Amino acid sequence: MDPQSNCPNCGAPRQRDANTGAFACRHCGTLEEQPVLVRDLEVGLESSQLCPLCIAPLSHVQLDGYPFLLCGRCQGTLIATQIFMFVVEAARAREERSSVTLPRRQHPGDRTLTCPMCSRQMLSHIYGGPGNLVIDTCERCRVNWLDPGELRRIARAPQGRVWIPPPPLRTPDPGDESEDEDS
Repeated sequence: MDPQSNCPNCGAPRQRDANTGAFACRHCGTLEEQPVLVRDLEVGLESSQLCPLCIAPLSHVQLDGYPFLLCGRCQGTLIATQIFMFVVEAARAREERSSVTLPRRQHPGDRTLTCPMCSRQMLSHIYGGPGNLVIDTCERCRVNWLDPGELRRIARAPQGRVWIPPPPLRTPDPGDESEDEDS
């Protein structure tokens, strides 16, 4: 078994069985089959880029025709920012929503990753969408790195309420005489 993301029920580290692809949590005993998302990926050739976590070669993959890079060892993903939301939506179409948002496992700045594309430091920041997690972005290369299990965590997260900004307050213009028509 090799290391793989955290348990969706208790948040403890879990293991992936390399033979079956199933995930097992040693803490609460949750057993989860290989995610549908992983089974639906079209896997291509290895790239020259290395995983910033486990240094294994990243492979070219596609989900609904959207290309990105995947680490075959740890399942981390490198996704171009211009297609990031399309990949997230394709993943959400394959996953059941959870009714619980898990606590964040890390905070911005807890670690520093090197961009697999340009070898510069990536920016660690809170992801603004569902999932309550921290992602890493290389603004120079316009790519987002998702740790193992984070794409699935985003896909399974409850959507929550969409924030709609209130209408702007109408403040009278000091030169507007229409407010004084009653006097």
